[in-house]
Amino acid sequence: MRIFSLVSLLCVASVLSADVMYEMTSTTSGMMGMKAETQMRVFVKGDRSLTEMTAENPMTGPMSDTKIIRLDKGVIWSIDHENEQYSEHSLETMTGATEEYEETEMEMPELKVVSTGEKKQILKKDCEQVIVSMESAGEEGKMIFKQTMWVTKEIPGYKEIQAFQKQMAESGLGASSAMRGPNKKNYEEFQKKISEIDGFPLEIDMDITMMSGEGMSFTMTTHSEVTKIETKPVNDRVFEIPAGYSLQE
Repeated sequence: MRIFSLVSLLCVASVLSADVMYEMTSTTSGMMGMKAETQMRVFVKGDRSLTEMTAENPMTGPMSDTKIIRLDKGVIWSIDHENEQYSEHSLETMTGATEEYEETEMEMPELKVVSTGEKKQILKKDCEQVIVSMESAGEEGKMIFKQTMWVTKEIPGYKEIQAFQKQMAESGLGASSAMRGPNKKNYEEFQKKISEIDGFPLEIDMDITMMSGEGMSFTMTTHSEVTKIETKPVNDRVFEIPAGYSLQE
């Protein structure tokens, strides 16, 4: 499970949020030849964010998910529009109390972050290529991770992007308690490297190859691109639980 925790951490750290509205489309393929498509729309205002996601998955069918992150209240709300319900999760509970763990010397795989110097335009913005790569081996097998990002600082609300990213990191979101607890020092070093990537990713290509100890392997690829990004006034009600919705027990 450690390998999959690392993949989740990288994915979260790569997609930053800001005081803007943006839309992103992702296509994932590789699992038994099937493809899954995801549409995402994100609104962020200060220390609040709303993420609306819809997905077409050949295995599970259509899916939708709405989440509100309230760093000011220390909660995440998952909204179920179909049943007019919501669930609430405390950030403190989700991030876990690190004092429950003893510090260990477990070695963190080396994360390489390389700015290649290559440039191209996306959405009429000048972008630079950054490649993040990592290899991890253990009892479960081996994982090879590579993520190619085209990042830019030429977007509306870039300063807000940096501010929200910092608040997210300080809250501990994006890593499991197992990562922050027994491996706190390694996690902090890992997070520092990720935070040094200067810019908002408008396009991301991610390749993950998993190899088991029995010699079996598979590769999963995901292509994500921002299709729209803009600064726009967002009503505070967007980040509240809809009227009449009940708390799901």
